[in-house]
Amino acid sequence: MRIRNLAVIATLIPVLMLAGCGNDESADVGASSPGAKKASKHGLADPVAKGAAADENAGPSDDPVVNAYYKYRVAFDVMMQSGGRSTKQLVAVMTPTLYKSISQQARYYRSKKLHNTGDTKVLWAKRTLGATGVIVRACYDTTQARTVNAGGRSVLPATTPTRWLDEMRVELVEGIWVVDGGRTTPEKC
Repeated sequence: MRIRNLAVIATLIPVLMLAGCGNDESADVGASSPGAKKASKHGLADPVAKGAAADENAGPSDDPVVNAYYKYRVAFDVMMQSGGRSTKQLVAVMTPTLYKSISQQARYYRSKKLHNTGDTKVLWAKRTLGATGVIVRACYDTTQARTVNAGGRSVLPATTPTRWLDEMRVELVEGIWVVDGGRTTPEKC
């Protein structure tokens, strides 16, 4: 297991170092990645996030790892807005293990007749290297994405935070970067 982890890290280090090439302002790979600079310029409601881009590989970042996170957030928003009915778009942006977990949440939303009212806005996203692999750290705002019941009433207390910090593992699976889970914590970011 340790040899496999070392092999993965040895493979990923050159990839991560390339994200900082040409930027003398910072040696921090995550901070110098193109996605860290561009993420705050794009909300998930823009045409790229909604799938209207002419180029399938286009996204709010030049970094495919960060773009995998953005695609995950868009697919997750679609599921939440549909009340858990629309889950097929999740298959392409996450590992089967995470899909199984998110499918449980979708089932809960369907059973309670809940849905979200708007889009999540990613304020910034950047790639880092963690002990568990490639991590995308991202701050997102849920002010417009409130969870409501079938009658349109909010089901969350008014004190529910609207800023969240995601730390999501991103893996290369069959040549495509996909999200593999992680953790989300309320944080003013």
